[in-house]
Amino acid sequence: MGKGLLGEWFVGLLLKFGLPKNEYFLLNDVTLPAEGGSTQIDHVVVSQFGVFVIETKNMKGWIFGSEDQAMWTQSLYRCFCG
Repeated sequence: MGKGLLGEWFVGLLLKFGLPKNEYFLLNDVTLPAEGGSTQIDHVVVSQFGVFVIETKNMKGWIFGSEDQAMWTQSLYRCFCG
């Protein structure tokens, strides 16, 4: 299992066992039609509080942004180990 798939699997488990089943409905690995083909979403959580779309990345770093910003900033940690 690759690093990316491992991250998706781990987040899927956290969502499955960490959210109350009577309040949240979880969909994993959702494929939707898109212009020119399809697109894949790692996790979709549906509840009375909203619909949450989660794209999982297995990387170390930070994401900076706010709800009113169109573009957010990604800062990844880089290891120059030798």
